[in-house]
Amino acid sequence: MKMNSDLNLGYINVRSPPYNATGNGITDDADAIQRALNDTGNMGGGIVFVPEGNYLIASHLILPAATVLKGVASHVQKHWDAGNENGTSFISLSGDSSGIEGLQIFYPNQVPRNPPIAYPWTIRCGQKGITAENNFVKNVLLVNSWKGIDAATYESSRHWFENIYGQPLAIGIAVDQCYDIGRINHIHFWPFWSSEPSLWNWINNNGITFLFQRTDWEIVEDVFSWGYQIGMAFRASNNGACNGQFTDINFDNVDIGIDISYTQTWGILFSNLNLANAGGGSNRIGILGRAINGTRPTDAIVVVRGASFWGQFHQNLLWSHSGLISISDSLFSQWNKTSPAAIEIQHGRAMINNNYFGDNIGNAVTVLQDADKVTITNNHLNGNELNIVTKPTVLVANNLP
Repeated sequence: MKMNSDLNLGYINVRSPPYNATGNGITDDADAIQRALNDTGNMGGGIVFVPEGNYLIASHLILPAATVLKGVASHVQKHWDAGNENGTSFISLSGDSSGIEGLQIFYPNQVPRNPPIAYPWTIRCGQKGITAENNFVKNVLLVNSWKGIDAATYESSRHWFENIYGQPLAIGIAVDQCYDIGRINHIHFWPFWSSEPSLWNWINNNGITFLFQRTDWEIVEDVFSWGYQIGMAFRASNNGACNGQFTDINFDNVDIGIDISYTQTWGILFSNLNLANAGGGSNRIGILGRAINGTRPTDAIVVVRGASFWGQFHQNLLWSHSGLISISDSLFSQWNKTSPAAIEIQHGRAMINNNYFGDNIGNAVTVLQDADKVTITNNHLNGNELNIVTKPTVLVANNLP
């Protein structure tokens, strides 16, 4: 291998010999960048630097262990695999401690319509037969990815995704097979690419910002998305479900803010949660707990402290799961007066304490006969009613009318 002169500076430059990437947006630079990645991996790892430019990639990129693909807001165009949703991901972080930073990833052949064109995942942690831990994605703009970051298909322990912006269309970030703490911080998904109405409508009826399955002690902080069908979906794979903590969570114009079917027994904890609906979607529910395939009481444990609901939600909270929902110190407003209540408990257990119902609309809380054990205490109702079934396992006390 002819040595790259930039090695003296601690990195390989893809524009320097022997790689000679062009960055002109016309020539396919996939081979040049991949050779730089391979050489870096063969040396035990390091940085592959992508200077400012517009890099056309007509295939895929694979990052070896301890190898970082680093740009300075560099543009990378993906030209391949249109319509092949199950194909190879655009960028595979195939070894431990590999990552990407400072890139803008764009699909020039994507169309702002209903439906958009399906593509494989943009970034995937791991590769078949290769364990990849400690992968990271930082300071990346996913301009119009079909699916953004896949930390689910392969084991992805201790992943770290930070400062990710963009408009992923179908799924933003998915996590599964994370057996040691993953971290997701400072995410902002917004129509940066297109505000075409038919595309908005498709995302609002199909898009998922975050999909969590098996992940142990996931830490998520400071996230925002606008216009998706589901803000966060909690499901279970064959590997299990999620537990973790979620702080400063914000979903605007969302059809279902938090959609819960499964968690681990240790539960999921929310603080500083803001959910709003701007009239989009057909469900319009802030928090939805629903059983799938005969879930058990221990299959969903959810604690929310400090939430705010507003906009055009039909209901702020609907719990039809056999598990537990606890919500306190929260603000409820602008639910639909034709709905059963701002909060409806159909099944399972609930603790509804120290909340403020700001608008005099009708029913603040409805509890049905099939609910198990429910406490409703110390709430400010502001003229709203409590429509509560009378049974020994339902406690109502110290609420201000």
